[in-house]
This record gives sequence, C-alpha cells and structure tokens, in this order.
Amino acid sequence: MGSRLLAVVGLALLVGFGPFAYDRDLAAFDWADWPFRGWGLAAGIWIHCSLSPWKITADRDGVAIPGLFTVGHIPWAGLGTVVPRRDGCLRVGDRMPGPFLPPFLARLLRRPVTVEAVADHLMVMARHPGLRPTETAGARAWGPPYAVWLPGPLVVIAIPHLVALVR
Repeated sequence: MGSRLLAVVGLALLVGFGPFAYDRDLAAFDWADWPFRGWGLAAGIWIHCSLSPWKITADRDGVAIPGLFTVGHIPWAGLGTVVPRRDGCLRVGDRMPGPFLPPFLARLLRRPVTVEAVADHLMVMARHPGLRPTETAGARAWGPPYAVWLPGPLVVIAIPHLVALVR
C-alpha cells in the first residue's frame, strides 16, 4: 500500500510541475527542450508504473513477478536466493519487484520491516515444499505486466499539458 501511495504522490508531482517546468507557454520551447521533457516524462511514468501495480504471487509451481513488459514465473527449483536490499527493494532470482519501505525508515517509524519478512517467507517456502501453496495461480492471478498501466498516467499527465496549450 505504501508504494502505491508513493506512486500517486509522484504522479501528482509530475502532473503538477510537468507543463510548467520552464514556462507557462509550451509553444516557446526550443527544439532542445523536447528531448529533455520526453526523457523526464518517460522516467516519471516508468517510476509510477514500477511502484503502483507490483505484486508477488506464489503458487505450487513457483513465484510470478511482473516486469515492465512480461510477467516472469520463476520455478521453486530455480529461485536461488531472495535478498532484501537496504533501499527497500527485494531481489528474487534475477527480478526485482517493487519497493517496500526501506528497513532503516521502517525501524525509525516503528513499523514492521516487511521486505525482510517477505524475503524470509519466500526462502522458507523455497526450502520446504510442504509450506508452499497447493494450487496453481495461473496468469489471471499473476496480474498484468507494468506496461498495461501506461495509458493511465499518460492520460493524467496529458490533461494539464492540453490545458496549458489552450491558454
């Protein structure tokens, strides 16, 4: 829930300051301004899509982790290690699902350190087959890749740009 709230705040900042980064007149942009704005917009949307819809789905066959364009399914035998990072991200095999609250901040706020708990939970399930879920989740339960969510922030970001153009 915290990363989704962070995604909404980031999108609000991108929308609020996006069309007004240089001037209020978008027609006054130089040709060199557009690549910079395009890169900033792409980075902002990528961050939003990485933060908001992520999830980890475990079933009897392995762990499903959405990526930008695909949903990767890692079998239990190929899981390897699950490592909680200091920045709050989790490394599951070669994938990195969305961020948790960083451990130092969780301890400061007296909240549970969920990134370490999730890493421990997945490692216990990987080592002890009797503790894994008994049914197969399937692609519907895995959820879509992050790119499916791209039109949402693009529409939200386009509205203030269009309003700024009309003025």
